Amino acid sequence: MNLVEVMVASVLLVTASSCSLQVWAGTSQWVRQAEQRQQQASQLEAALLSSQGQLQGLAGTPVAADCAVAGAWLVAHLQAQPLAAGLSRAVSPEPGALVRVAISGAEGLQRQRWLSPAAYGLCGQAAAQEASDGTL
Repeated sequence: MNLVEVMVASVLLVTASSCSLQVWAGTSQWVRQAEQRQQQASQLEAALLSSQGQLQGLAGTPVAADCAVAGAWLVAHLQAQPLAAGLSRAVSPEPGALVRVAISGAEGLQRQRWLSPAAYGLCGQAAAQEASDGTL
């Protein structure tokens, strides 16, 4: 083997090694980012489940006879609840409440859930009493 062959072989070895290290570094960075996104998604889901759990604790306790009034109460109640650091919550007054939870600084990463006061028994009590009295 002469000097030229040794030089070419060493250049090929160095090139192949650097390429494989770059691929390995890129893969490990992608895995790290995927784990971070999964943790953020878990935080968002936990925040939504927390809101839903608070409402389940109030289930069956009528707030208003009219579901629109109960929906406004639901929106105010959800907005007043504390949220974990780094999360933001937006509650839209739909017929009920559309709760949107997002991570501050993470673009496009958000979860949303529509919560209805009727589903939790927060409205309609007066209508049920009228039906039991025999009047409509």
